[in-house]
Amino acid sequence: MAANADSTFQESKHIDPFLGLDFSSFVSTGYGFDDNVFNQLDDHIIGSNFYFLKPSISMLGHQNTKDFGFYYSGNYRKYNDDVSSYRGKSDQSYDDHNLTGIFTWELGFRHHLELLANYDIGHEALGTGVTNGFYFSDEDPLGKHATFDLFNITSPIKKTNKRANIKYTYGATGAKGNIIFDLLQDRLNYDILSRYDSIFSTYLNNENITETDVNITFKHQYTEQTRFDYKLIYKNYNYKDNQRDNDDFIIAFSFISQITGKSKIEATVSKVQKKMQGDDFSSINWNVSYKWQPTDYSTLFVKSKSEVKEPENTGDFIQSFENSITWKHQFLGHITSSLSYKHISDKYQIRERTDRYDNVVFNLHYLFRPKIEFIFDYQYALFHTNNSTDPVFINGKNYERRLGYEKNQFGLSVKVAI
Repeated sequence: MAANADSTFQESKHIDPFLGLDFSSFVSTGYGFDDNVFNQLDDHIIGSNFYFLKPSISMLGHQNTKDFGFYYSGNYRKYNDDVSSYRGKSDQSYDDHNLTGIFTWELGFRHHLELLANYDIGHEALGTGVTNGFYFSDEDPLGKHATFDLFNITSPIKKTNKRANIKYTYGATGAKGNIIFDLLQDRLNYDILSRYDSIFSTYLNNENITETDVNITFKHQYTEQTRFDYKLIYKNYNYKDNQRDNDDFIIAFSFISQITGKSKIEATVSKVQKKMQGDDFSSINWNVSYKWQPTDYSTLFVKSKSEVKEPENTGDFIQSFENSITWKHQFLGHITSSLSYKHISDKYQIRERTDRYDNVVFNLHYLFRPKIEFIFDYQYALFHTNNSTDPVFINGKNYERRLGYEKNQFGLSVKVAI
């Protein structure tokens, strides 16, 4: 059965009669289970059920040639089981918040301005990110091991992202050629709690980063189905430790084409020159995605990607390769499924280490009413490395880790438009 407007979730829309603002909102709530909450390799593999709530609110407005929008989304999760060590309990419950404001202004026939501001209050689950490979201890830990107990870490690592973006476009809307000037700054800051050990607080402070991007893009609409993009990109990464500061100089070419009515391809090839304090690195990267939609109710996505990731505090940098495939299918007009698989291989360039990530995600959506939807989702994650004890460098000292984990997670939820 062909997909149509009645087969997708519809948010409730409310119009303010005084200001003419459009409001819409929905909320998702449900129950789930995670069999490896703390992302551990072997010991203290704790499974726990959890409850979650995800509200979302948007406000849109229009005045003459100006459009603006304000968006809020939240993610609240409460786990029922904690992990215990010799120092007490640790809890993974969290509440995340995301605020976004967008303002667009048509300054004239060929002049377009877009401003974006985003403020994100989030977290990193224990055993990932800055605590990747950290573990729990049942006895007083030795100073050479990266244990949560040693650094007094008992909850997810809180962090904030502040992002501001200014984009100016020259050229008429729908013209064959447009020039885009894009300036972006992203600030990542980890919250340093008073209970943390001073050594870990110093390490966490040094992981804060400010990224500044300057992009110039020329878009050429070659035909109605084909477009070429030419990009010059400069990225600056600034840390508290100046020795970690580095720059990227990127030249990129993109090709976007609606090959047929059922298939579309987007491909980008880029030359990256990374300049660091002690060394330079260059590589050829790509990002290719293919969409095939043989019918209105079934779509296949295939993607291949290569990128250079930001160096660690040891100075080692990573060449990352990603391949994924996703299939979306609709049954009976109101049941939609999605199945995806993604494989990532991260190869370190200085030391002998290769990380592999395998992820499987399955979603099933049942549209009970246009404004009521039931959702089942399942996620499988496997992280494997050929160097599971590769140490982390903290405040001039190496701490041994236990890298790697396997986990399953599923959730049942209901989504309701308000």
